[in-house]
Amino acid sequence: MFKISCEKGCQTPAIHLNTKEKAQNAPTPITTYALFYNGDYVTNDVMNEKKFLKVVEKLK
Repeated sequence: MFKISCEKGCQTPAIHLNTKEKAQNAPTPITTYALFYNGDYVTNDVMNEKKFLKVVEKLK
């Protein structure tokens, strides 16, 4: 998804939760594939390219 978002001009920082403490203090109970936009939680769905682009278009 990083490559796709770069092509669309979106900034997509990936935050790796590499310790138990970081995972326990994450802003969502499901820390794998959580998507935030402007600091707001959007989804934790595992997305393919088509679904990701649909979500991005709704956020604009």
